[in-house]
Amino acid sequence: MLTKFSDRLYADLNRDLNALVLEEDQLIKRYERSIHACVKYLKKLKDHCKTNDPGTPAEEILFFKTIKPKFKSQLIYYQSLLNLEVRKPIGDCNVIADYLRNEGKVLHHFFESNLSFYQYVRTHATYLDDYYFVRGNYDVFLDPDQCVVDFDPTFSTTHDHKLAQVLATELLQEYIDHTIQLVTQKDGIVQLDADFKDFDWKQTKVALIELIYCWHETEAFGKKNLKSIVKFIEKAFNISLGNFYDTFDWLCGRSSPTTYIDEMKEAFMIRIQKRLK
Repeated sequence: MLTKFSDRLYADLNRDLNALVLEEDQLIKRYERSIHACVKYLKKLKDHCKTNDPGTPAEEILFFKTIKPKFKSQLIYYQSLLNLEVRKPIGDCNVIADYLRNEGKVLHHFFESNLSFYQYVRTHATYLDDYYFVRGNYDVFLDPDQCVVDFDPTFSTTHDHKLAQVLATELLQEYIDHTIQLVTQKDGIVQLDADFKDFDWKQTKVALIELIYCWHETEAFGKKNLKSIVKFIEKAFNISLGNFYDTFDWLCGRSSPTTYIDEMKEAFMIRIQKRLK
């Protein structure tokens, strides 16, 4: 019951987050709206949990180890992105890259401080699940989240928030690494040839993802896998496409999945008609 509901709810959350990419070009505003969307869906999850409480320890572990952290990590991630953007210094590519590297050191410190729990999560271990992800337990020797005392005891365990932090930090580390790569690469391109300075992708990210899936399916780059094509396009167009799998799911549910491709075809046909006149 909880799994089916949470899957639908998470799909709706990703739909709204992807829609914001189309609707809001200003990064700070987009992150702000994304945070509000995450809070809204997390509250829906909480309300559903309270009326459909996990009935067994196994269901509790499933909910607090798999379901809730997935939602909470998105909230932490977008809040972190907002903080990064708000505090980003004004300066050239080197200044921004140094700023991001320092933020990466903060993330590394978090992993080092929670190494044993991180290893537990990364190895898909289960032997401490009854302590980490069942409500009402508080073992002081397992480094519980001290904030759990102030959390809603019906919607929190000692480690579900920490797991959400781990998931969010992984996403943030990937974002920082990728952004540093884009910033330093862009600087190198400008120094190499000023003619390439303004060749960033100007259409929406969703439009580019439409094209990428078409290129993959038609083997435009040979037998390359989808992820490697995405990485190549991100570098070539100086853009970060985020979770393109979730964007594709959102495209599949859209009334017209190929909006940009249809727009391109129409523009191309108009050009042909002009040429034939």
